[in-house]
Amino acid sequence: MQRTTQALDREWRADHEHSTAGAAALARWRKREPDLHGLADLGEVLACRRDDERGPAVLAALARLAPSEQLAARTLLQALLPGLVHMARRRFADDPDAFEEVTAIAWDRIRTYPPRRPGAVAANVIVDVRKRYQAQRAATVEQLPASGSEPSPSAEDVALGRLAVEDLVAAARAGVINGNALGLILRTRLDDVPLRQVAAERNEDERALTCIRWRAERRLRQSLAEVA
Repeated sequence: MQRTTQALDREWRADHEHSTAGAAALARWRKREPDLHGLADLGEVLACRRDDERGPAVLAALARLAPSEQLAARTLLQALLPGLVHMARRRFADDPDAFEEVTAIAWDRIRTYPPRRPGAVAANVIVDVRKRYQAQRAATVEQLPASGSEPSPSAEDVALGRLAVEDLVAAARAGVINGNALGLILRTRLDDVPLRQVAAERNEDERALTCIRWRAERRLRQSLAEVA
C-alpha cells in the first residue's frame, strides 16, 4: 500500500498539483461549475477538502465533471485517498491487496458517478467502494478451486504462463499487481513451489494466499486483454 500511495502522491505533485495543464483545465471547468470559482490551480482545489464549508461543494463539482474529465476524476481520487487508506487499513487489514483493490474500484466509481446523486460525495464513494470490495471478495472465494485442486487452464491462463519475469515485474511497476502478489506468483508459478509450502513458510492461511494469487492473476488477464 505504501508504495502505491507514494507513487500516486509523486504523480500528483509532479504532473498535476500546480501544473499549467491543470490550471487550464480548471479555467474551463469554472465555466460549468461556479463552486470552483476563485481557485487558481489543482493544488488549491485539493486543499478545499479540508474546508468544512466549501469542501463538499467542490468535491461535488469534481464528481459531476469526472465522467467526462479524466483530470477532474484524478483530482477527486487524490482527495479521497486518505479515506481509502483508512478503510483498507482498518476494515481490510487481513488483505495485503486491499488498497490496490479499493483504489481501482474507487476510480471506476468516480468515473461513473451519478450527477444528481444526493449526499456527500466522499461518503458516497467510500460506502460504494466498501460494498463492492466486499462483494468481489465474497465472489472470489466462491470461484476459487477446492483445496488441493486446480481448474483447467483457460487461454488467458496459458498466456499468463508464457509471461517472462520481466513482464511480471513490469506489471508490478505499472501497478497492475503489487509486490506481494508478484512474489507469490514467481514462487508458485515460475518456481513451481506448492502454494501449501509457501503458506507454511509465511505462517499464513493457504486459502488466503490462493485468493491473493487468483485476484492478481485476474488483473493480469484483464491487462493482457486490454493490450491485445
